[in-house]
Amino acid sequence: MKLVRLIYSSAVTRDMSLQDLKSILDCARSNNSGLGICGMLCYENNYFLQVLEGDRAKVSELFIDIADDPRHDDIELLGFEYIEKPLFDNWKMGYAGGSPIFQKMLEKLEMDAFEPGKLTPRQALAFLHHLSSHQSEI
Repeated sequence: MKLVRLIYSSAVTRDMSLQDLKSILDCARSNNSGLGICGMLCYENNYFLQVLEGDRAKVSELFIDIADDPRHDDIELLGFEYIEKPLFDNWKMGYAGGSPIFQKMLEKLEMDAFEPGKLTPRQALAFLHHLSSHQSEI
């Protein structure tokens, strides 16, 4: 099995409530468990930043489904690479949103607001990986 890591950003097409986010995460966690996919989702400032890790074919199929979701558009593939082992294998789908740690990370990146499309693939991965140890409970 060839493992990959896919990172993308997107802009939401409508305001996301806490219930909307919970619904997305519940669905992702349930589906990803059966697919052997893990990852991390970040939502802030009407943008998503997400990393998916797992079997190449399954991650690619999932990304096509995600891209068809009408809740977001302006989807930008930030990175796609083969990996030896996942970084996010503790989470079927972790989550992080705005928090003091989140804001400190934005400051380090010299960003006034969360705009994930401006991150390099390395910055996006480091951002999500750091946040994975400071997850929000949803």
